[in-house]
Amino acid sequence: MMEAFFQRLSASFQQLFDRDKKKERQWGEVDEYRALLEAPDRFEEGFTSRTIIGVLFISLIMTPGEMFLGLYAGIDIGVAAQWVTVILFLEISKRSFAALRRQEIYLLVYVAGALIAGGEGAFLDLLWRQYFVTSAEAELFGIAHRLPSWWVPGPDSEAIAERTFIHRDWLTPILLLVVGTIMGRIAWFTTGYMLFRLVSDREQLPFPTAPMSALSAMALAEDSGAERETWKWPVFSIGAVIGASFGGIYVGVPVVTEIWGSKVEILPIPFWELSPYLGNIIQAAPLGISTSLGAVFAGLFMPFWGVIGSFAGVMLHTAVSPVLYAWGYLPRWELGMYTIETSIVTGIDFWRAFSIGITIAVTIVSFHQLFSTGREKQAELREKLKLQGADQQGMCKHSDCHRPAEVRGYCLKHLGRGDFNLWVCASLFCVAAIYPIVLAKTLFPALVSTGLLVLFVLIAFVWAPIMSFVSARLDGLVGRNVSIPHVEDAIRFMTGFRGVEIWFVPFPARNFGGHAEGFRVVELTGMKFTSLLKAELFMLPIVLGVSLMYWTFLWRLGPIPSESYPYAQIYWPLQAFDRALAYSATMYSKMWRAGEELEGDIVPNGQVVWSPPNLEDGRWWYWRVSTTRDLEVPDPVKRDYEPWSQTGYFYTDFSGGDAPPPPEAAQRIDAEAGTPSDGPQLLWPPNGMAIATPNPNFRAAINLAPGDSVDFYFEVDRLPSFDGEALQRSSDMPLLFEVLWQDMRFTGNRKDDDGDLNIAALVESVEPEGVGGQLGLADGDRIRVVNGVELRIPQWDTERINRYFTQGADSVFAAWERDEKTMRRAVVRRSGEALGLEFAADTSFVESWTEYDAVRVATVAEAGLGHRLGLQAGDYLMTINGQSIEQDTWQSEAVVAAFAAVVEETAATVLVEWERDGDRLQGLVADASSLPLGLTYREGAIEGIDEELVNNRDDDGDGLIDEDTHHPLGGRKWPIIIGAAGFGLVAYFTMTFLGMPIFMIWGYVQSVTGLPHNLILQIIGALLARHYFWKRYGMQQWRQYAMVLFVGFGVGMALVGMFSAALSIINKAVSSLPY
Repeated sequence: MMEAFFQRLSASFQQLFDRDKKKERQWGEVDEYRALLEAPDRFEEGFTSRTIIGVLFISLIMTPGEMFLGLYAGIDIGVAAQWVTVILFLEISKRSFAALRRQEIYLLVYVAGALIAGGEGAFLDLLWRQYFVTSAEAELFGIAHRLPSWWVPGPDSEAIAERTFIHRDWLTPILLLVVGTIMGRIAWFTTGYMLFRLVSDREQLPFPTAPMSALSAMALAEDSGAERETWKWPVFSIGAVIGASFGGIYVGVPVVTEIWGSKVEILPIPFWELSPYLGNIIQAAPLGISTSLGAVFAGLFMPFWGVIGSFAGVMLHTAVSPVLYAWGYLPRWELGMYTIETSIVTGIDFWRAFSIGITIAVTIVSFHQLFSTGREKQAELREKLKLQGADQQGMCKHSDCHRPAEVRGYCLKHLGRGDFNLWVCASLFCVAAIYPIVLAKTLFPALVSTGLLVLFVLIAFVWAPIMSFVSARLDGLVGRNVSIPHVEDAIRFMTGFRGVEIWFVPFPARNFGGHAEGFRVVELTGMKFTSLLKAELFMLPIVLGVSLMYWTFLWRLGPIPSESYPYAQIYWPLQAFDRALAYSATMYSKMWRAGEELEGDIVPNGQVVWSPPNLEDGRWWYWRVSTTRDLEVPDPVKRDYEPWSQTGYFYTDFSGGDAPPPPEAAQRIDAEAGTPSDGPQLLWPPNGMAIATPNPNFRAAINLAPGDSVDFYFEVDRLPSFDGEALQRSSDMPLLFEVLWQDMRFTGNRKDDDGDLNIAALVESVEPEGVGGQLGLADGDRIRVVNGVELRIPQWDTERINRYFTQGADSVFAAWERDEKTMRRAVVRRSGEALGLEFAADTSFVESWTEYDAVRVATVAEAGLGHRLGLQAGDYLMTINGQSIEQDTWQSEAVVAAFAAVVEETAATVLVEWERDGDRLQGLVADASSLPLGLTYREGAIEGIDEELVNNRDDDGDGLIDEDTHHPLGGRKWPIIIGAAGFGLVAYFTMTFLGMPIFMIWGYVQSVTGLPHNLILQIIGALLARHYFWKRYGMQQWRQYAMVLFVGFGVGMALVGMFSAALSIINKAVSSLPY
């Protein structure tokens, strides 16, 4: 039996580490999707009159429903819009006795998706901008009035108040949006096609995920025009019925009941909020569970191992969050926070930094896959083509052509794909690449220097093409893209510009690698590329026009977001927080201290120069300075400061004009100018001066003695009381700095706020003949307790340490327990003094003996040692001068005698506890009075600073555990980034070594920082598919069923959504009419 077990175990290990088996497990699912479809030999036109009618139908009928559902429930009906259009045209074709070719069907699907995405996205971005400029988040970060007017009108604009895009304040933002959209489509088309020619035609990479995209776009195409009934229509109808039924519950009921006056939500939208209710069990984890059935249907056809990997990553995030909270890594989280709040605060504390590390790991993994699998996959492909006789060397197969073969044995002309001239594509790409550079210099002539222009050119024509090619190549190999994260952000920081404007400089840095797969999908459908170009040219003006028309109409009906749009009302603030966090990252102050160079000059001793983050134009400002000598305290907010300087004032006029008459508050400052001040002296700017820059260099000075050092603290505000909303301090740091580098509020104040400061006493030398030698002390030992008294050295004093060894001769130190608390007290020793105590033992169960811990003080005489110590009846006396008595002593007379003996004996003894290599040791010298001490000491670690939340004790006795919060890493975030990168790499290479499916590896690594919203239901769908439907219908057959079923579900949901949108829009339009 054991032999059979070991044989099975050995076989399991062989299968686990067998190279071929591992490769099959790892790439099996990828190869299954890759083999779904091959490119045809004939290509046909897809852009016909039916496409034109489809574009108009989708734009005018389907787009409003998408807009409403996107705001209301976050539902994307793009797939539904595609298939409603396809089904409509299929039925029209049947009744016209004509077949709808798959090229036409694909193009209808393509234009439907593009129209929905473009129609919603083009002016939705402007709608989001109007929310952002008036949001609490933009106001909180102080950027609401600093956003450029060509990006969004100011928060006080009439266009914002009237809720309309038809206003002159929107003219420039709309014009730039339209031109930018056109240039973006040019860049998309040209780069996608050129990269496709390189990685698909030239290198013949397989693009494993392209067949799935092509087949999903042609799910009903095979039976177009056929009379017989197939499985697709019944499956599609089942999905549509389920989608319509669920849509009626999920969207229809709330919309209809809201129209009637009392909104009823059967299922929470957009998710089931559990964080406030489970926060005491699963701390600091965002627990919002999606209630949309669409996640289950998505799990039915998505790659199974991809879903499993993503679910495992998200569950790891959820499980680890309580541990991180317990360890102190998530100090901002509080019990009762909702999911979005939890996501924000835990992101600031930990998960945003962790996600940066994961992104770095994914980038490294992507390059590793590119180089490790590229050669192997290409060799396999060449061998396959050779076996199939598909060698393309030679002449074109066309009978009348004598050109060299280029693709599958044909030249491009006779291949019939509708290919374009590469030089034309390259020229158009250059136009699109130059546009953001020219725009940047036009909008920011001073900010965009010559050096930055050169950098932009290198990015546009060197960096972006190289990275796009690398990404497209990886996409062609394994279906993944690669990019180096935050390159654009790094460039913005490296410019050194301080202010939000740098975030609006158009950057040419883009990765076009993913666009190549789009042309591979087109090729697999057998449609000519020229059809795609025609569709793009026809769609673009319609997209922009329809988007402007419908968004203007919806915005006029009511504010967006609002209670009428719950999804937007919940998620837009989170998006606004993320955007404001990024924009404020470059709003930081700078300080030049004595000895540092500023504009070619060295700052003199005793002076300092400070430049604020960003002052507002056309305002009177007040400023003052203070100093501190708490230089060892990292966080400036926690330092103690000297008195303030006198207040100065100035005016900002960036046009270079003069200052207006000063306000009354400034006149009072002038009246008090002659009053002596102990604070620093304000050197520049002089009072009343007009300053023409948002970042002036304030200069202050103080008289310093030689060798003395101080630090300065500045404040500037529009109010002389320095408590206004525009207050800026030299201690202010961008929140992004706290998120990704160091959170200074968790560094402590380096002070003993609760009076428990202690310097560790370490033995430096020991004389063998002295007390230290008799005890067995050695160099480096830490003395902990002497005669029952724990050493407390708040200020280094060797004489004080020596007194601990001799205090037994002139004092008595006792420790006892009262109400489960340990009490301690020392009194002066009095020779011959009686103990003055009687004891009683609990002998109710054992009449002759009981343990001493049941023996407690019974009475305390008014005269005696017990009374002076403060003992009371019921106390449990533990030790005197560190020594206890035998545990089996229980009779009162015996206990009194034993403790009296301890009192007498400890007058000449020394009992010492010390620590050596983490172990506690103890020694006793019976007659220490006749021996020299023979010890010297050195200072050890300083304890008792900022530790109350670390040791979880109320050390200062105020009833709260509230001393300075101490982050385990001292508030530093960069170790989290490095740790996350290491975690991602270890997870990837470990799973690769074990031969885990590639989809599972990618899903796991990329989703560790995700939320569980959709994946709870998605995993249910994936498990149903694998363990029930695959067995019943077969894996590949079920995948086809599931794809059509999902499409049907989306169509059903969309129909109900559009009906609900129509009702809601009509209701709002009617209710907003003035009477």
